[in-house]
Amino acid sequence: MALLERGSRRLTTLLSFGVLGLGVLFFIAAARVETSGQSAADSIHPILRLEKPKYLLGESIRFWVGVEAEGSGLVPRNLRKPCSLTIKKPDGSTEIQTLSWPMDGNPDWGWKGGWGIKAKEAGLYELQLECSGKRTERIPLVVEANEILRQIRATFDFAKSGPTTIGTEVPVVFSVTNDSAFPLRFPQRGVMMEGIYISVTRDPPQFRSDFFYPWEKLAQFSLSPDTYTWDVASKLASVTLDPGKRFEQRLTLADAYQFEEPGNYRITFSTAVSVLVGDDRGPLADLCPIRLLAEHSEAFSVSK
Repeated sequence: MALLERGSRRLTTLLSFGVLGLGVLFFIAAARVETSGQSAADSIHPILRLEKPKYLLGESIRFWVGVEAEGSGLVPRNLRKPCSLTIKKPDGSTEIQTLSWPMDGNPDWGWKGGWGIKAKEAGLYELQLECSGKRTERIPLVVEANEILRQIRATFDFAKSGPTTIGTEVPVVFSVTNDSAFPLRFPQRGVMMEGIYISVTRDPPQFRSDFFYPWEKLAQFSLSPDTYTWDVASKLASVTLDPGKRFEQRLTLADAYQFEEPGNYRITFSTAVSVLVGDDRGPLADLCPIRLLAEHSEAFSVSK
């Protein structure tokens, strides 16, 4: 997927737990201007592309999927059916996942977007995408175990929890700690569509809301490549973190959500951080970017 062109494509964010670990899945649906007399294509072909040569056991694995029309035609309506992703695991078992077309954008030109699997063990996985009877080749996805994942930590910390009152401020700190021997680089929150996802539940009365931390409160950048690489890192609002250092970003719950009624609440903050470790010729280059999941929940008992 090339860099997103402002005005020519439309970004749709869908919330989906259990796929990427983070629970954020996004599609880019084409939104071109249809010319008069444009005819339907005879066929389509599915797209399946990995983000990097190897993945790390424990990271939020992501790759790219989609559908394109053959030639310059439009995707026929009878071919706009859900796709299926077949996953062959290292233990020999097989799982099939269903991928529905995005609801936003113009389906005439197909779609592209991010998808992922949750690897429970290291080894060789095989992926194959099928859409309306058309299949990709079987794509090998290699997952390796490496202790680097224990040396880099991304998390959220709430300054308080438990009993509180309506209107009370709740500071939240997003942090990345580098205990490895390598320098790290990662996008500031808001860049590369790496926003901060928030989930709020309450009982009683029962209530649930899922949304993003206000984008205007985070870094803004118009360049939106689909993968964070060394080539684009210098062009984006990025953080460089030397070995033994810790990065902190202070947020506040009130900027995104305020307690307006008494009840028992659970607030969850989460984000996926694309991390470059060392440099593009280092020993971990093939594993980069490593997508770390930062997620933390706290319970609040809110009264007047």
